[in-house]
Amino acid sequence: MSRFHNSAKTVLTQLRQQYPDTPFLALGQTIWWDEPMKATLRLMLDEMGLGGKIILGVHDTDYFAKVHTRIAGQSRFSLLAHNDGSTKDLWSAAGEISRLFGSETYPTRHAYVQHGVPLNLLAERSEKDRLEFINEVTEAWGWRGLVYTGSQDLIVHNLPLRDLGDSVLQMLSWGFEGTFDTIVEDCCRQEAKRLAETMLGWVSDYLRDHPDQYLSNLYRDLFPRLFALLLGTEPQNTEVDCTAHLLEFSPQTAHLPRFQFVDLFLNEKTRAMAARAYNEAVAGSEIYTLDKFGLGALPFDIVSPVHGRGTLRVTLRNIHIETRQPIRIPLKEPIHSVHQLAEILTRELGRHVTLVGKAVALISMLAQEHIFVFNEEGSAYVHRTRRMNDYMRRHGVDLRVHPILRLHYQTWDSLEVGQATLTLPDHLAATFGQRQITTRDFSQSWQTVCREQQDLLDTLRRITKPRDMLRFLAERQGGAWSDLLDRYEQAKQALVELRSQALVYQNQVEGLYRDLKRIKSAIRDTERAKGDHFRATVEWTPEEEDCRAAFDARIRQLLQDRRSTLQQIQTLKSLRLGLERGAASVHRRAIIEIEAQIGAERLRLVRNAILTSTSLLHTNHRPTAWWLPMVDPSGRWFQRIAETAEVYTEPLLSM
Repeated sequence: MSRFHNSAKTVLTQLRQQYPDTPFLALGQTIWWDEPMKATLRLMLDEMGLGGKIILGVHDTDYFAKVHTRIAGQSRFSLLAHNDGSTKDLWSAAGEISRLFGSETYPTRHAYVQHGVPLNLLAERSEKDRLEFINEVTEAWGWRGLVYTGSQDLIVHNLPLRDLGDSVLQMLSWGFEGTFDTIVEDCCRQEAKRLAETMLGWVSDYLRDHPDQYLSNLYRDLFPRLFALLLGTEPQNTEVDCTAHLLEFSPQTAHLPRFQFVDLFLNEKTRAMAARAYNEAVAGSEIYTLDKFGLGALPFDIVSPVHGRGTLRVTLRNIHIETRQPIRIPLKEPIHSVHQLAEILTRELGRHVTLVGKAVALISMLAQEHIFVFNEEGSAYVHRTRRMNDYMRRHGVDLRVHPILRLHYQTWDSLEVGQATLTLPDHLAATFGQRQITTRDFSQSWQTVCREQQDLLDTLRRITKPRDMLRFLAERQGGAWSDLLDRYEQAKQALVELRSQALVYQNQVEGLYRDLKRIKSAIRDTERAKGDHFRATVEWTPEEEDCRAAFDARIRQLLQDRRSTLQQIQTLKSLRLGLERGAASVHRRAIIEIEAQIGAERLRLVRNAILTSTSLLHTNHRPTAWWLPMVDPSGRWFQRIAETAEVYTEPLLSM
């Protein structure tokens, strides 16, 4: 009986019978993440006697890294963290590293606000400036991306090692050191250090012996070594390649099925339909439809060693390649086939031209001749590729693409076979309730902890009032939070009482303002009557003089009443202001301070919960391969992952 998951024998046997000559393609941009984990497939195929070739593909026709802010005139590489602030737009695939438990996933500003964190208030109260504060609280834990901070667009295939070799070593050292520092036992930690030295030695030796080579060459040299590191032996029936070679476009390769897919976008009978298929597939996503690239745009890029990478546009009179310095090739006649395109591009741009599909199209190109091998979360565009393929099939194209093979790992459950004790980072120490943990205990508790943290996030989202949050913290953590709840209640009650007193003064003030209004009205009426009397009096008799004196006396009294009322108003306002600036302000400051502490604690809980649940779930599906021998040199962890991995296929055509 096979020691692997039941699905492995069933699915792999069926694939080998149905496609006996089709190689498996493990394609990825970096060897320092989960790509070497596909050694599990090699182990399954070999032990079940199914054979089958695996191509380890380095996807080297994409950009090395992208970051929103570039520093013109500089040519250097930096290790950057990923956050929702200054590096929000960071994209680094060929140069990224994660220490044990690390992941690129990070808590966004939106997630904090969604869970009731007063992010703006905390940023204002922080000793750091706002951006520095946001960078810190949203930073992904345990991940760094190697980023070129110059002004050029660098393609991985053409990136000289002499320019970034030392930076690669720095990147690896950061990840390796952060990992073996988490291992508690000195003997195990020393073994991890020896392994780190070995892997760094591979890189250093290659840099020394091949100073004029490129990053892609280094990765192709190391890819099978990492496979062997996991398997414990040199992998058989395994080749190494890269997309720059797999998709090298010339008159000699244009007949290959991978480029016949391109022909659908050139042939006048299918071109309009193929463009509609692509546009409908990417509609509603962040991926541009073809019209956004300009007239005649196709879902393919041309990569040239000299000119770089740019979108391919084919119009009736010209070929356009939208590199940084756009290329225009005049045509004597319209292009209607991939063979014509290959001849012209080779003639104009020379050899080593690569034609690579954009995200959705690339899978359909290579799936003509290969069975893609993806981990559980690998490639987010597959459903859109399938939608495009389905559209073409419905419109009469006899499209033939191989299904995708998915590997679903049980990474953290499999850690039960390990024998190390690990030091947890702060967020995991908080959510697991302990700083150090055995690998066995971690494997048995991680799913429960993730569920608890998801439940906590749901609870925090529902708690909207500071008093309710304090009660929650007092019940959950007790101690100082119980004392703070009492202080908060006392301050709130005292403030209510002071506001009641202030309200008495305010009501009196409002009454006096009404009196003042009546007095002012009486003054106006009396002065008007006095004026009317003056104008109506013809002869000033003693009686009329007395009448006029009465008006004057009345006005003097009203003016005296007005002064007295204003004094009373001023006195009452002073009393009210004294309350507000005195005891009331003390209580308000206490309330603000307590609410800030509540906000800071809510932020801590939310950050820990998000980092724990998202990063562990993500790394369970896509673990960094070299973690395994570093934590468990015996190889048992890798063996258990291979034994428990579920295997299934995902069609690229729905019918």
